[in-house]
Amino acid sequence: MKITQYIKVITDNLVLNEDNLNKLDASIGDGDHGSNIVRGFQAILSQVSNFTNESLIEKDLMICAQQLMSKVGGSSGPILGTAFMALATVLKGKTKIVNEDLANALETAYTRMCQLGKSKIGEKTMLDALYPTIAALKTTPEILDFTKAAVAAKDGAEATIKMLATKGRASYLGERSIGHMDPGACSVAIIFSALAKINQMTPEENKNDSLKSEVHNQNETNKYSLLPITKNVSILMISHSLALAKAMWEFANEMKTADFAFAYVAGIEQGKSFGTNPYEIKETIQKLATDAEVLIIYDLGSSKMNAEMAINLIPEYATRIKIANCAFLEGIMIAVSSNNTNSAKELCEIVESQAKINK
Repeated sequence: MKITQYIKVITDNLVLNEDNLNKLDASIGDGDHGSNIVRGFQAILSQVSNFTNESLIEKDLMICAQQLMSKVGGSSGPILGTAFMALATVLKGKTKIVNEDLANALETAYTRMCQLGKSKIGEKTMLDALYPTIAALKTTPEILDFTKAAVAAKDGAEATIKMLATKGRASYLGERSIGHMDPGACSVAIIFSALAKINQMTPEENKNDSLKSEVHNQNETNKYSLLPITKNVSILMISHSLALAKAMWEFANEMKTADFAFAYVAGIEQGKSFGTNPYEIKETIQKLATDAEVLIIYDLGSSKMNAEMAINLIPEYATRIKIANCAFLEGIMIAVSSNNTNSAKELCEIVESQAKINK
């Protein structure tokens, strides 16, 4: 199984459907789902020279996960990245894959996606297209063929048209979300449609030897270490907007009444696009938590999701970190003006008591 072949065809299929996905998202969301997911898979494609292809499938899938989490904005990035990480875990050691293997891996991916997004099927999300593919793959367990899975994913995506959205931005519309296909579910259907096309390609069409890429390694050596806590709590802002984070950082710095580290992680693609990058969050946490605990204040739900993903990547730091559920601007102002403690839990309680909000 040469993953580069699958990534190339998936990316091409997503590019062809980018405008349609954006239009679907414009009806019930931000209107950028197509552009976001295309950017993510194009980023994967740029890494194919790092792929081992048939020798270490789990490594290739981890590269996919890293690129999706760091390049796709909103909640789709961490959710899709989580799915690929689950696939990597379950398929570890495999050099030949059949439908039964994929079904087992997708079951794990589905479970982790539900946990991360706090969602389930029937809530008008990409899960509604993914879940039916598992049963479809199990009908032909001993081969590698995506034909039935593609049909199941398409049917699942179409079923979201009649659903009421209860998760994500679409849930804000209430009953007005009914009558629109979920763009995340549609993108899952497009991905499985692309996979099914590969089964029908000739060997000549299936060649991808000319693919080249720049080497980029996100798994760099950890240059930070945990030292005894000697400083006041570090404060980390996570925002979808680089411009907003910079403005907030400058404004809030004028409110500081003590000496502590105060940083932000914002935007993706060097701030050119909205979103958050869990790998940047991870490295910033490592830097801030070297000799202090860290309080994280975020703007949107997917920022929190990426923060949680970052913490999962460095579990040894988890006890030093608290995430505050609070109004973004008010929470930052309260945190920087009240920070005279080395306990993130204590500072979090102060912030939430004065600016708590359900996000």
